[in-house]
Amino acid sequence: MKRPIALSIITLLAAFMPVLAFITPQEAVNQFVSNSSLRYASVGVNVIDLDSAKSIANYRPEQADITASTMKTVVSSAALGLLGPHFRFETPVYLEGEVRDGCLYGNVIVKGTGDPTLGSVFLPCQANIVEELIAALKARGITRIEGSVVCDDSYYPFPYIFGEWDVNDLAYSYGAAVHGLSFHDNLVDVSFTMDGRGRVSRSTITPPVPGLKVTSRCRASRSRNSINPYLNYSLPALVLTGETTARSYHGTYANPTPAPMLTDSVERALRSCGIELLAATAEAPAERNAELSLLVLHKSPELTEIITSLLDRSDNMFAHALLRAIGSREYELRGMDAMTSDLDAIGVDAVKRWLEMQGVNAEPLFMRDGSGLARGNKASVGFFGDMLTMMAHRRFDGVRLCDLMPTADDRVGKTLKNNPLSDRIVLKSGSMRHVQCFVGYYPADEPRYAFAVLVNNFSCSRESIKEQIGTLLCNLFDGK
Repeated sequence: MKRPIALSIITLLAAFMPVLAFITPQEAVNQFVSNSSLRYASVGVNVIDLDSAKSIANYRPEQADITASTMKTVVSSAALGLLGPHFRFETPVYLEGEVRDGCLYGNVIVKGTGDPTLGSVFLPCQANIVEELIAALKARGITRIEGSVVCDDSYYPFPYIFGEWDVNDLAYSYGAAVHGLSFHDNLVDVSFTMDGRGRVSRSTITPPVPGLKVTSRCRASRSRNSINPYLNYSLPALVLTGETTARSYHGTYANPTPAPMLTDSVERALRSCGIELLAATAEAPAERNAELSLLVLHKSPELTEIITSLLDRSDNMFAHALLRAIGSREYELRGMDAMTSDLDAIGVDAVKRWLEMQGVNAEPLFMRDGSGLARGNKASVGFFGDMLTMMAHRRFDGVRLCDLMPTADDRVGKTLKNNPLSDRIVLKSGSMRHVQCFVGYYPADEPRYAFAVLVNNFSCSRESIKEQIGTLLCNLFDGK
């Protein structure tokens, strides 16, 4: 009689005890990769315990997959190490010529050195180079200029675009090229109206870009509207192709000539503040190669602010500009005067050397650019695990990579968004056609784990694969 009573008591107690569903990290990964939508996919997963620096769960850790924008964590890490967290881009503004009686007989020259943040709408608290220039002219007592405003974009050689970027991406806002002199994020807002013959009847570019045209190679259609934009650097022009009815459009596109945009902005600012700008006269020509005097040295925000912005918004132009800044640093260390077209490759070599010096095996890293926009960018989750582990234990004047990364929030599906974990995980996402990736840390303030999930060629919707990855992160870290 005692045994049934004991069993009854145990059964009664069990009814009031919470059901604990325990799943190990490796079981969570196995469950994720077994989804039918990943049957033909290329998948890599790696979860690292940062205290032991060992993987506690993984799937195909040595396989190299397309990284998309998770590559931005690589260039950001190397920039912190090679350039330093307080690095600032510098853009000098010179006076070329002589100043007499309040008149500059010569030119105002803005010399680009690769700063991607000049006039950026995404960093509105930074110093405005146009306002700095005007204030400096007034401080010199200059009320008249007989010469020109010259914006020098020659720091980086043409072509400004990276050769492996898809031509179909280059006209869109996410495909803006890195110039020696960038301005306003190298973007323009364009409004245009198409007539019944498929031609542009009216167009407006904001901010204005002298010389930039909007042209059409579209076919007229009675019902179909499908326009594809391309950039023609030689005209320069935004070229519209496809089919269209008679209607109006508006969009944000890459600007192939940011230097004329800055020139125009400076000239308009001069006129609005009462400084006359006149062509050089025959009596007092503006001398080329005259002695230069520094008017303004514009400085960008610190590197940490730039990285925080580019990781949050996944800015391809900012990220690739960091790779070119690293390449430029190599040129300076070698004592070379002029940049060449292999600057990107030199930057990549410098990044990989730095990683190796930090004890990270860079062999599984196939880096092509700084942004991840080229599909040739590949890496293994094993590499990301090693890099993220190293960066978790490195501080750069007190700054860690995890401090600059955004929280998961709504980036990884509804399940994670509705979980308190969403504010405690920091990560960088990466996506392009048939690619969805995430790398990051948990918890955000004092990371104990690093993770990398790279998925190529999934057969479900993007919303579905993000939801699956969000569920994986919940299974990995909920309760830890």
